Amino acid sequence: MVRHVIAFILALVIGLPAGWTFAMALTPLLWRLEAPLHVELAGHSGPSDWIFYLVWAIVVPALFFLLRFVVLREPERTR
Repeated sequence: MVRHVIAFILALVIGLPAGWTFAMALTPLLWRLEAPLHVELAGHSGPSDWIFYLVWAIVVPALFFLLRFVVLREPERTR
């Protein structure tokens, strides 16, 4: 249980700024996709709010599972 809480907190602390940075890096791609998709994806100052939420919804859980099951896994016990 403690490992879950630690992984969750770390995923939030790392994932929110990492998701923001990744979403900002997507801005040139989003500008190119606006015309073919006919959707406002990015404005003058960066991606639309829903793009940030979508990126965070992918990055934070992915980091949680990575941290919980790869980095913070319990060491194997030997008998």
